[in-house]
Amino acid sequence: MKATIISALLLCSVLTAPAKEYTITAPQQQMPIIEGGLNLGGTSPQGGSISFNNYYMSIDGRPVVPITGEFHFSRYPAEQWEEEILKMKAGGVSVIPTYVFWSFHEPREGEWNWSGDLDLRRFIQLCQKHDMPVIVRVGPFCHGEVRNGAIPDWVFAKPIDVRSNDPQWLDLTRKLYRQISHQLEGLFYKDGGVIIGVQIENEHQHSAAPWAITYPNEPRDLTASTYDSGFAKIGVSVQQTDDLSREEKGSIHMKTLKEIAVEEGLVAPLYTVTGWGNAAVLSNEAVPVTAAYPINFWSKPQMSQFMMFTDLHKKPDYSPVRYNPEEFPSFAAEMGVGMQPIYARRPIPSAEDAVSLMIRTLGSGANCIGYYMYHGGSTPKLPDGIGFYSDEPMGIPKISYDYLAPLGEFGQEYVSYRPLRLIHSFLADFGDRLAPMEVVLPENAATMTPDNREELRYAARMRDGSGFLFLLNYQDHDTLRHDLTDLVLNIDLGNNSLRIPSTGTFTLGKGESAILPFNFDMDGAMLQYSTTQPLMRIDDAGTPHYFFFAVDGMTPEYRIGGKTYRPTPGYKSTFTVKGKKGKVKVTTLTREQALNASKVNGKLLITEATTLPQGEDVTLLQSGNNTFEYIVYPSKAGFEICTVEVEEVTPEFTWKMHDPRRMTLSFDPTNAPAQVNEWLLDLDYDGDVAMAFLDNEIVLDNFWIGQPWRIGLKRFDKMADKELGFYFRPLRKGASFLIDIPQKDIPDLSNGPVLKVNSVNITPEYKTTIKVK
Repeated sequence: MKATIISALLLCSVLTAPAKEYTITAPQQQMPIIEGGLNLGGTSPQGGSISFNNYYMSIDGRPVVPITGEFHFSRYPAEQWEEEILKMKAGGVSVIPTYVFWSFHEPREGEWNWSGDLDLRRFIQLCQKHDMPVIVRVGPFCHGEVRNGAIPDWVFAKPIDVRSNDPQWLDLTRKLYRQISHQLEGLFYKDGGVIIGVQIENEHQHSAAPWAITYPNEPRDLTASTYDSGFAKIGVSVQQTDDLSREEKGSIHMKTLKEIAVEEGLVAPLYTVTGWGNAAVLSNEAVPVTAAYPINFWSKPQMSQFMMFTDLHKKPDYSPVRYNPEEFPSFAAEMGVGMQPIYARRPIPSAEDAVSLMIRTLGSGANCIGYYMYHGGSTPKLPDGIGFYSDEPMGIPKISYDYLAPLGEFGQEYVSYRPLRLIHSFLADFGDRLAPMEVVLPENAATMTPDNREELRYAARMRDGSGFLFLLNYQDHDTLRHDLTDLVLNIDLGNNSLRIPSTGTFTLGKGESAILPFNFDMDGAMLQYSTTQPLMRIDDAGTPHYFFFAVDGMTPEYRIGGKTYRPTPGYKSTFTVKGKKGKVKVTTLTREQALNASKVNGKLLITEATTLPQGEDVTLLQSGNNTFEYIVYPSKAGFEICTVEVEEVTPEFTWKMHDPRRMTLSFDPTNAPAQVNEWLLDLDYDGDVAMAFLDNEIVLDNFWIGQPWRIGLKRFDKMADKELGFYFRPLRKGASFLIDIPQKDIPDLSNGPVLKVNSVNITPEYKTTIKVK
């Protein structure tokens, strides 16, 4: 009886728990947006324009929030470039930055190679075919976990002070820029092309790469100028300096590189430089871009600052910086939503890491978001076929550069691809509203710490009384977070205020994040607030149709014109309101439906398949399932599910373990029927490292992270008559990287090293094409 009474009292206390109210107050004066301060921008022959102010970028006069996704053309088979460009575009990427790795193209002095997988011009032309803008990163120093940071080996043999104004270094740089310019002739924005940006150098006076010639247990020589010796580090970090003469030399060098680039024809509306960690910049002639890597291999696992709201327009990440951030838009162009494992460390970013980082970054004022990497790849070998272009002294895999990116080494979707697309969809349709909005922080932002699990993390972007709330209940490297319940948000707009929700409270679940609109104009219907996240707007037979999705744990609620709507998420949730210009439709999708949603040809397409849209034609890709289901809306049938089935295929292959470390696989990937796009090999093993060999050469490698190794086989034509061989190394107790692997995935190592191949499977990736019109 006593226990029953205590339980009842506890239940009562839960039911009557006081609301936790949070308030955010609009600034009394709006932040000024300053035009004309940057020597950037340009026009196209078609009459288009790209311009910049101190806060955002505009295309044809419309504010935009670009979404950049790094993809290295030279790390991917040329015959598959087009498919991957389409896949990136379907993921919401609006600009592709790509490195031009000098050492790949001039491995021996004076011997240039721009063919095959190194055909830069062909890659840019494919981007142009699909209206995908490009930023070319021309070096000469690139890093990118490439041998010597992409400075060719032969440069090391010369008496040259690299990355400085040494006349010999500048002469080599001019030759490189001239070669690149020749490859890109006619493809720049000023010529009607898609190259809108050029990055000069990379991380100058901040970071360097180790020279490939190194010795065990000895300090590594770095690819830094003499005046940066002892200062430049490996990795992204906070760096302090008070050496003004050194800084001056770096600034002069960057200015000289820009002058050479322009003289050689590398002319674009946008120039970018590394902005973080006291890197050398380019006064008002380039936008300094920022970075954030909460999950990385160069620092010990610890809660980062990158899940807490701040004002990036005033204090960029990895400050101090060598520029006034209020004079430039905040371009967060190097966000680490993936991470390349090295031998000693193998961090594994989650979807929550990726999404929370981007929600925080947008809420903190970023007006460009970008990913390094967005698409993984495979680093080619040296021309002799024996050595490697990978950064071996850093412990990088010999070939794999999968990066656990949203799209992996073989174009496969990783866990972050679809969750990030939710944000990209929002920015595609509503980024013009967000871009001019300033950051407004609550009082608790100044005192928030990474280990605070009790208080709500939130911020707003506002202008002219409207805006977006950014909410976060996640922290990297923290397993002890919990749901935040009984929440109320108050927005003080001066002449009026909003309470969200209007009655009651809401919950922000553990690991959740959200973007919520307030005073959001829906074609004349004013949405005072919503507890759902905006996804997209489409034209529904002449009627504006706004799609939102439900945030897990939050009850959907809309306050429009004094009325409150609480629909149940799903295809039957649509309601209609009256705006000044006519009726407006509103639909609330479930999160799962939204994860499968994209806008294609002006319509909503929902499917579990990977999509490759080209106008009205959309190729659908699906692993292991020959039945495709999709919804195209609007259509005569409404939200009816359509089905396409292709003929099922059973791959014929054999594999054999010759001893615990060696395995062979026999399979012909060239004999694929029309309905098969790719053959996916899933190799589930417990071990340390696996390597694949074909025709007596290593072609792939993999650092074990507790997940099956997935390999796309269609690029390996030689498998038609040759076996694919594998070599495995055992996993040992005490390995330094085990701190990064989930405990549930680590086998029992108490009885000694473990090496076991658990299963080998080949799955067809089916394809079909549908019409969206």
